[in-house]
Amino acid sequence: MDLVSLAQVPPPAREATLPCASCGSPVDPLRASRVAFHRERFRYFCSIGCRERYDMNAAGTPLPLPRDNDELRARFRAAGLTDAPPEREQSKPRDNRSVAQPESLAAPESEGERVTFDDEGSDGLRAAPLPGRGPLPPSADVGSVLLLLAVLGSVLSVALILAGDSTLAEAARLIVTSVAALSLAAESLMGARGPTELHPAALLAAPLGASGIALAFRLLSEPHTGSAITLAAVIIAGSAAGAAAMRRARQPLDAERAHIASELDKAVHRVVGDELVSARAADLRPGEEIVVENGELVPVDATITAGTAEVLPWLGATSKAMRHEGDAIVAGARIESGRLRAVVGWAGFDRAFMRLTNDPRRRADVFAPLSRLGRMTAERVAPIIAACAALAAYAGNADGLQILLLSVAVLGSFAQPGVAEIAGLHAARRVLESLRRGIVYRSAAGFERAGSVTATVFSARGTLLLGEPEVANIEAFGALDPKQVLALVSGAESAESHPVATAVLRAARARGVRPDGVRSPNVQPGLGVTAVAASGQALVVGTRGLMLRERISVAAAEGRITDLETMGRSVLLVALGGRLVGLVGLQDGLRPGARAAVQHLLDVSVEPVLLSGDARDTCEAIGRALDIDHLRPEIPPTERGDEIRRLADSGAVVAVIGRSPVDDGALAAADVSIALSSAGSSTAEWTVQLASDDVRDAAYAVRLAHEARREARVGLLLTLVPALVGTVLATLNLVPVAIAPLFSMAGTLAAVLRARL
Repeated sequence: MDLVSLAQVPPPAREATLPCASCGSPVDPLRASRVAFHRERFRYFCSIGCRERYDMNAAGTPLPLPRDNDELRARFRAAGLTDAPPEREQSKPRDNRSVAQPESLAAPESEGERVTFDDEGSDGLRAAPLPGRGPLPPSADVGSVLLLLAVLGSVLSVALILAGDSTLAEAARLIVTSVAALSLAAESLMGARGPTELHPAALLAAPLGASGIALAFRLLSEPHTGSAITLAAVIIAGSAAGAAAMRRARQPLDAERAHIASELDKAVHRVVGDELVSARAADLRPGEEIVVENGELVPVDATITAGTAEVLPWLGATSKAMRHEGDAIVAGARIESGRLRAVVGWAGFDRAFMRLTNDPRRRADVFAPLSRLGRMTAERVAPIIAACAALAAYAGNADGLQILLLSVAVLGSFAQPGVAEIAGLHAARRVLESLRRGIVYRSAAGFERAGSVTATVFSARGTLLLGEPEVANIEAFGALDPKQVLALVSGAESAESHPVATAVLRAARARGVRPDGVRSPNVQPGLGVTAVAASGQALVVGTRGLMLRERISVAAAEGRITDLETMGRSVLLVALGGRLVGLVGLQDGLRPGARAAVQHLLDVSVEPVLLSGDARDTCEAIGRALDIDHLRPEIPPTERGDEIRRLADSGAVVAVIGRSPVDDGALAAADVSIALSSAGSSTAEWTVQLASDDVRDAAYAVRLAHEARREARVGLLLTLVPALVGTVLATLNLVPVAIAPLFSMAGTLAAVLRARL
């Protein structure tokens, strides 16, 4: 812990004590006579005798709180500890010597840092940052007052031009301008600076420089003193108004970020040996096991290892979903009914909802490329533009004082809070909007990359289609009847678990057909199965491509196959002994929202692509229903990664929507991978992860990123173009130099107003 954090530790937390593991007397953990580490917890002892009496072999050795000493009990309550065991512990017999674990000791509320004591007996204090701009709530009010004072002072200075150009009027204007400059400097230097805000050195260079020039001109009795004072007042007004407008626009976003951090800072039951220990989310680490009860919130990303529960699958979700063993669950999910045991996958700032909102190393509004471009322009490019304007004015034979005023005016036009923060504002708003729908972007760069997608590929089965086909018709050719054909198909598919095999076996059970006793099945991924039927003849069940590979003619049934595929059905062909003997038609329905998902992409000019292992006629029927023109049919799963790369080689930025692990090959080959029902997974590295399996949300993730990118660009243009126009006009001496900062201020206010609307 650094010295600043130690300085902010409140006295009550410094004096916090823990009970002796043997006698229950209060012990300062930093000065305990003896310390032992037992059952993954530190145990503190007030004396050597208590340490010797402690039974290290006891299963659940207690940390009893004093029950007979009212003074000690009062001290424990004042320290934030409780002398009442949890309900689960109270139900046990007292002989079990169950104990209530001490709660974390919290400092009085403040926005600077929250100091807590490790509830497992750590040997020091931890400083946990809380979201917020300043260390104390009043600081935000003081900052607003200072900004308002800077704006009013600047306006008053300009208004005093009406008093004339007398020495007294100039002195009054200079004093008012200086007060406004000092107010802006005080607010910028004394308040806590957010990571998206313009650096104080860049923000104050032009206002303080212009004020210093005005003061020097006044002392030297220069004829340009009035113009210098006016320029300083305009620059100060623009900077203060821009800072106030950006702060006001950020307030709801900062409040939502703080709400997320607060909701995910809940206590949960951690599994320690055969005990359940209450622990805060900040204390959990990947690999630890937790138990979440009915009505509790899951504070970490985890993978369920036991139990089934009905949950609200993400923070702010309104629709319930069932979660079972093996499912990933994202931090913020709330258990509505049931009980789960899970392994922590991601904790702290690595949690899905914390990465791009609260992590200072990965926040989207800080590290998105357009956000960084805005800050770089205001902090580093602005002086270069000012120097170029000064050189142009020098080339136009302007005098030295005019060049000096022009360079300061141009610097004040571009080194504005609006230029630095407007792109980050749009990124933060869209990221928070995505989280409300359970959409999680992996990184700020991934969020930006999703905004440049030009083609989005749907792995048809399980995304646009339900992935639950039904047997629609069975047809036999030659001597066999439909039941015999179904028996052959179900026998060949009996060892498989994919949706087509499940549909065939379900149809066989419904019709009372016993699967044929096939031998030596050989699965051809994406094509079908070759085997030996019970009669000893070669059996082939699969697509037209597999039949052609096995040199089996399908010409006799080509017309019927085409009819079924035109209806949007998948066709399984059956060949026995080298001759086609039948076919099975399967119908898979469209997923709810499939058409809306395609429309989301079309709205932002992204081309939808249908990738499927079905025949072209089947894909064309699906494409007509969904308004998808670009089809990639008859692509087996093993070749889909190569197909995605070929699509990318054509110049497209490709996103793939699919499910892991079924579509891992295609997802891994994509520029932007969008995986359904993967948020919270401990191993997922996909660009976009969804807490739901709704394909509409998957497509909406692309749309959100596109809209954020477009809005950030428009915001930057609204702030930069007026500043550039004002700079050109002032450099050509077509308007007074004070007009350039006014153009910039107007652009900033227009960009903020557009963002808020």
